[in-house]
Amino acid sequence: MNRPEVPEPGGEEREEIELEPPDGLREVAGRLESSGYEAWAVGGAVRDALMGDERADWDLATDARPDDVQRIFPRTAPIGVEHGTVGVIRDDEMYEVTTFRRDVESDGRHAVVEFAARIDADLSRRDFTINAMAWRPATKELRDPFDGRLDLEQRILRAVGEPAERFREDHLRVLRGLRFAGRYDMRIDDETREALGAAARLTEGLSAERVREELMKVLGDRTPSTALRLYAEFGVLRVWYPELAETYGGHPRREQYFRAVDEISRERKIVRLARWMVPLGERWDTRSDDAKSLLDRLKFSNDDSQRVLHLLENYRPLVGPMDSSAQIREWLARVGTDSMRDVFRLHLAGARSVGAEEKKRYLKATWRRVHEEAQEDPPLTASDLAVSGEDILELGVEEGPLVGVLLKELLSRVVEDPRLNEREELMSLARRLVEEEQLDEFESWGTEGDAGDGEGTAPPPGPGLGGPPRGGEPPEPAPGFGGSDDGTDGGSASDA
Repeated sequence: MNRPEVPEPGGEEREEIELEPPDGLREVAGRLESSGYEAWAVGGAVRDALMGDERADWDLATDARPDDVQRIFPRTAPIGVEHGTVGVIRDDEMYEVTTFRRDVESDGRHAVVEFAARIDADLSRRDFTINAMAWRPATKELRDPFDGRLDLEQRILRAVGEPAERFREDHLRVLRGLRFAGRYDMRIDDETREALGAAARLTEGLSAERVREELMKVLGDRTPSTALRLYAEFGVLRVWYPELAETYGGHPRREQYFRAVDEISRERKIVRLARWMVPLGERWDTRSDDAKSLLDRLKFSNDDSQRVLHLLENYRPLVGPMDSSAQIREWLARVGTDSMRDVFRLHLAGARSVGAEEKKRYLKATWRRVHEEAQEDPPLTASDLAVSGEDILELGVEEGPLVGVLLKELLSRVVEDPRLNEREELMSLARRLVEEEQLDEFESWGTEGDAGDGEGTAPPPGPGLGGPPRGGEPPEPAPGFGGSDDGTDGGSASDA
């Protein structure tokens, strides 16, 4: 394995600098130094500190072996002893302390390492120069054998040593490189760029979990669109996100779509993920199919997948400020009060991405109507009804799907008129439905999904009730709100 050459000790000018690590890290480093070992802060903490960014997780590298670290500190956790890493616990905070290492061999996913005696050997195995710096709290010395600080100042992303070799050693470095270039708005060094482009296909051998983790880190950055553009440019979308490759590779509105992701708070990564997927399909009823395929491939948790799919499935239609209270309640029953804000965030991000002031005013007016209606705490789910499945059974209805069908019909009527939500009123209505056999037209709902559990939401609204025509496309946007060609995703009551 070819490693970059590093300076011999004593042959380079020493640079001192003051950084501000946590007190706990200083204490751990001081204890190692007083025990006769070197202790260096390494990696992203040093990089971010030099840029003036706060960072919570500081790690240490040392020439002490794992058993030495465990002997020196009374409270440790063996979080990766076989790779040289021990967690040292101070004041309920854990600091990772790793013995200097060098790579012996790698298959692109896993490396075989051995312990090293010098910090420079450890730094030579790092991916990029901006990550190959170390700072020694005891002496304030900054160790920078590959000029990472200069690259950081000049906003250049450069691999340590031979770029192609670095990417062959660890294929994840392709995604890490795109993330760093995006996060810090860096120009990628020509040699590194060429090697990175050639190595993009190697990412197909990575685990889905590692790819997903990188994506979520990108979505947590200030402007994720920069790295996501690089995903498209370097072919990562074709490998891991083929559903998005065409849209973000050459769609005429791709820049608007990218900017829309930035317009959502970095604290809402799952909502950003949903916004990134909004352009997956022009049809409202196929967008979620492509999204599910993507989410399954990256092995997102069921909770996260369901949340994204729910947002995409309910992205359209949207109610409008002139809709009736009943229409707005029907929309709330379908979307849920827990998700209503996120759906509006998706639409507002689209409007902001193109500076559509009229659309933003329209959405804000719509939000006021929706918020006012939600504040009334109307009954929106079967569990909000004044009757339960047991009450329906008292009417002589056999236990089974028909109970759920009845509850859904009752909920539909209560959503339209919340004053009906009284036990006696609903029992009387249910009795009439059973006696008059008025269930035929909606009895099929009982065979769809979990209708028989009595805990569903209102039946899908039909034409004129804030929902798409059953079995068809969403209504066309109203005049004045553009439709799909203006990049604002429409703006009428049904398509805002």
